[in-house]
Amino acid sequence: MIDKQGKIIAAFGIPGSGKSTTTTEIGKILRIETFHEPEESDWAEAVSLRELVGNFTALMWFRSIRVPQYFKANEIKKKGNLAMLDSCYDKLFYLYCNKKGLEWLFTKDDLYYDEMLSIAKKDYENLPDIDILIFFEQSKENWEKFLTKRNRNLDNDNAFRDSFILQKAFIETIKEYCKEKNCHLIVHQQSFSTPQIEARKIIEQLKKYL
Repeated sequence: MIDKQGKIIAAFGIPGSGKSTTTTEIGKILRIETFHEPEESDWAEAVSLRELVGNFTALMWFRSIRVPQYFKANEIKKKGNLAMLDSCYDKLFYLYCNKKGLEWLFTKDDLYYDEMLSIAKKDYENLPDIDILIFFEQSKENWEKFLTKRNRNLDNDNAFRDSFILQKAFIETIKEYCKEKNCHLIVHQQSFSTPQIEARKIIEQLKKYL
């Protein structure tokens, strides 16, 4: 299923909403290239030592991994093909960085707040735009099941566990972005089933834009 004009499809949702596993299956079914951020086992010390080195350093490590993926996806789009990103945190960070629920990761008290805000603004303005955005909406019950299943160290952090409220801010963010950029929006109610089942549900919604 290839679109002659090419498109970048990106997933968005709170951490632990099933984006990576589901987008992997979508990529397999549609036979398109998908880009994923590293799993916890591959995180560098910039992230694993976050309490020691600070959140800014951790964020910059993730950014250094993810930003090249935007440009790779854009090259695929230019060739008239589809490409998928399993997250678009960097592109949208400027719109939600001060929202309630993100205190576990980033606050105005951070030593590097001004630098992070400047980077986030430039990323919003300059990273390749998304054509189709898939928002993974979760019930709190299902979200907690997903966290228990994937069992990352971060998922056991009490402050992170309180971040479900961020989903509301994310919904506000995607509405703002899609209106400004004329981006197609799919809101997917993620169930606690299998990645294959959820992927096929999303593909049915994607068809109208491909």
